[in-house]
Amino acid sequence: MKKVLSIGEVLWDVFPTYKKPGGSPANLAYHLHSLGNSTILASRIGKDKNGEELLHFLKEKGLPTDQIQSDETHNTGTVSVTFTDGEPSYVIHEPAAWDFIEYSDALKAAASRLDAICFASLSQRNSVTAGTVQHLLNDLPERCLKVFDLNLRPPFIDRELITSQIEIADVVKFNEEEFEQAKEWFSTHNPAAYLLNLHPEKIILRTLGANGSEMITSSGTFSEDACPISGDGDFVGVGDAFLACFTHLRLQKTALEKLLPAANRYAALVASKQGGMPEIPGSIIEFVNR
Repeated sequence: MKKVLSIGEVLWDVFPTYKKPGGSPANLAYHLHSLGNSTILASRIGKDKNGEELLHFLKEKGLPTDQIQSDETHNTGTVSVTFTDGEPSYVIHEPAAWDFIEYSDALKAAASRLDAICFASLSQRNSVTAGTVQHLLNDLPERCLKVFDLNLRPPFIDRELITSQIEIADVVKFNEEEFEQAKEWFSTHNPAAYLLNLHPEKIILRTLGANGSEMITSSGTFSEDACPISGDGDFVGVGDAFLACFTHLRLQKTALEKLLPAANRYAALVASKQGGMPEIPGSIIEFVNR
């Protein structure tokens, strides 16, 4: 079992007719745990009913909650989700408890034993959590895999912070719009080539929606079509599921050519369900781990 920490928001995604536990880092932690890793979710909730319900959900799923801090002042995070032509849009309410994750002694001790850390840009919209992420990055063991998800959500975009973390990460995930933004930030028509020239060991991931996914490495570019989706899903957390599966297999030293097919299939399963943390059938876990 690999020890993985995902830091950032745990919250409620509030849909027009229901609510589901969410937050990109929480989704990642859930899927990494489901795939068999020793997973830590570092986050913060308010002392309110929403926070109590999130803790109950996470404990029910077997996820450790000892690194989820309690906030006396700020409420548990919520996101209002609406849909236009099947595409979700979000209102991410602020401030929220997850904006104020503190760098505790317990979190520092956990960092020293990690095999991988997953972090994202939205989680760092407030300087308190951003500072905690930076402390974690400074205290990691050398072997630790650093996985960064851009998660650009206007207006919470800090160009300087994001570009610096793109450069230090071992694995960076972009969606199509984020990759276009990176072209402007790095003043290049090909951000992947630019980054790999500076850091040949880096892996660049692009999620392409209905067109599948792409992995760009110094060894070459790998592409994989999207898998068919069935059911009445809402497509929330699909990129998180993809990245969690990829990270899991990367830690297992799976051959590069096998990474995208498994990650795409796992993501398609989540796309067919409601919310970012649905029940994961044993069959898909067996498929990923075989």
